[in-house]
Amino acid sequence: MKSCWMKVILIGLLLLSFSIGQFIVAADKAVVSLWVYEPDSRNPLNNMLAAFEKETGYKVNITYIPKDGFNTKINTAVATGQAPDVSYLDQPLVPRFAVDGVILNLDPFTKGKNGIDKKKYYQGALNTNMIGGKLYGLPLNQTCVALYYNKDLVPNPPVTWDEWLDMAQKVYQKGKVAAMEVPPGGGWGAWLFPAFVAAAGGSMVNKNESKVTFDEQPGIDALKLWIEMRKYSNREVTDSANAFQNGFIATKISGPWELKGFRDNFPDLKFGVALIPKKGAKDPHASNIGGENLVVYKSSKNPQAAWTLIKYMTYSVKNALVCAEVTGNFPVLLEAAKDDRYQKDEALKVFLKQMETAQARPRITSWLKINDEVIGKALDQALAGQGAPEAVLKQAAQRANLIIKMDK
Repeated sequence: MKSCWMKVILIGLLLLSFSIGQFIVAADKAVVSLWVYEPDSRNPLNNMLAAFEKETGYKVNITYIPKDGFNTKINTAVATGQAPDVSYLDQPLVPRFAVDGVILNLDPFTKGKNGIDKKKYYQGALNTNMIGGKLYGLPLNQTCVALYYNKDLVPNPPVTWDEWLDMAQKVYQKGKVAAMEVPPGGGWGAWLFPAFVAAAGGSMVNKNESKVTFDEQPGIDALKLWIEMRKYSNREVTDSANAFQNGFIATKISGPWELKGFRDNFPDLKFGVALIPKKGAKDPHASNIGGENLVVYKSSKNPQAAWTLIKYMTYSVKNALVCAEVTGNFPVLLEAAKDDRYQKDEALKVFLKQMETAQARPRITSWLKINDEVIGKALDQALAGQGAPEAVLKQAAQRANLIIKMDK
């Protein structure tokens, strides 16, 4: 009888040991909740995450959300304490989330065996996550703008502003051919404007991002260029439907999202893509930058697992797959950009080259407001001839600096 009881106790201990072991393993295999935009196809991301789970032992619970309602849903989740571990976040929203203490400072995770070398990212994309010198996310994808030109009108694209203006005078035909699709004001024009300010050797804000500087000489020169190009770009031409595609505009500034439509719908259009002209020989071929980042929320119960996930999606050649098949934009990792999907397309190669000097938007929490309500309106005013560039930009800078001051 004693021997029988001993066997029962031994079996019980073995079962208990097995259960505890199973619990420890299960506890170690953390679950990461991930919120993303709804893509055209879920398969590529689902397959990648399945591979991630197999390689790491972590479990990913993914939620697909339509892009139009994404920011509203994230803000609601944060306000109600129901934020995911990880989500996409539009670049200009990172500063606000960081300052509000919603997302984690990731610098501690970048060190050691599971860390990263920040130099392996495109610096413009990485800088969209740098707030006050600290890293609050990893770039997921990026895009920028470059110069489209009609090869029938412009056999060789301009390199400097002087060449661009010279080209403008040569191709211009009043009411028939416009030299450039001059950017309008408003939010779109204000998003493009920093590329021209940087191409004149300037910046939108000072080094510590405490005040704006777009009213200094580079900004004035950039706005004067737009006004001058308007002289050779009649609105009745540039505002007509598909004017560039139909051969009525020599140059325009836009992004890679135009390529498929040009190629599929306008097969007779002979166009090229070049770097945005710079003011002088020593100035950069600058551009602006757009895209999304991956952030980890402070409320995350599994920050290490969350870090492992965002590193997996951005810090390997898999980033090329994410961008090509899920988000539709360009890789943020220099190594991933060597993927044939980008290197075999001459136009995409130009955009990748342009991305090397793409400027991150100022990491100011109120920048979207300044972009749309201050800079955009100032550009509209100057382009309509309702004030000299110097005066218009000075007034806009005063308003912008007041917003920055009130936001602190």
